[in-house]
Amino acid sequence: TEESKQEVLPRQGAQQSYARGFMASSLAPALAAIFTNPVEVGKVRQQLDKQPASLVATLRHVWQSHGLAGLQAGLQISVLREASKSFFRIGCFTPILDQLHDAAQGPAPLYKRMAAGMSSGAIAALVCNPIELVKTRQQAAGGGAVLDGFRQLHAAEGLVGMWRGTAVSMCRSAMVTGPHLTTYTALKEAVAARGWLADAPPLHMLASLAGAFAGVCCNQPLDVVRNRLYNQPIGPDGQGTLYAGAVDCAKQLLRSEGPLGLYRGFSSHYLRVGPHYVLT
Repeated sequence: TEESKQEVLPRQGAQQSYARGFMASSLAPALAAIFTNPVEVGKVRQQLDKQPASLVATLRHVWQSHGLAGLQAGLQISVLREASKSFFRIGCFTPILDQLHDAAQGPAPLYKRMAAGMSSGAIAALVCNPIELVKTRQQAAGGGAVLDGFRQLHAAEGLVGMWRGTAVSMCRSAMVTGPHLTTYTALKEAVAARGWLADAPPLHMLASLAGAFAGVCCNQPLDVVRNRLYNQPIGPDGQGTLYAGAVDCAKQLLRSEGPLGLYRGFSSHYLRVGPHYVLT
């Protein structure tokens, strides 16, 4: 009937739009990772060092010790991580938001955007935890082959070990994706609606940088804790030898390094994430 056709066409259009969104969410961050990976390497090393040098000094040391290969340590796994994780982290945002809010009712309120962003971030972290784990370890160690990284992880820690730190990783991803996408979409719409800037690349860049800052502010402590958990030695029983879990790691970090220890590597994190989000 004519009514059924009218229902099917918008649904098909939405599905095609979602498919394009998932593709763009995967490809753009993967390409951006090529340019931002050196800063990610510096950030990881700063977070693992209890007395870190500045980002410039850290990158200079990596360059002198390992050359370009050191600065691009874990590049292959980093590209894979961005392609897979962003597929879910960014790609799921609009479909989830559309389920939470009818666009015919006007702009989505902030709490619904936050819920959609945190949900998509948590989904991405759950699915992609083994990739994240291998990436972090390879960047800390100075690189390695992608497949070898997965083989070594599975051989040493088993299937369960491949999802080590999943809980804190899901919380971390939720705490960066929710504030990031909420700030990005809300700021972009508000500025365009008031006519302060046209809906063009300059506005997208401004909103991306603001969203990145909000995300890093909210998730930096979890990022530090997660990287410490990922890189701790593993005992014969398959358990970490330094920390009993995320809470224990945070307590030890606070005792030994103070509150600022939870924000170790903040500037490096933002210097990677800000341009990365602009490029994606």
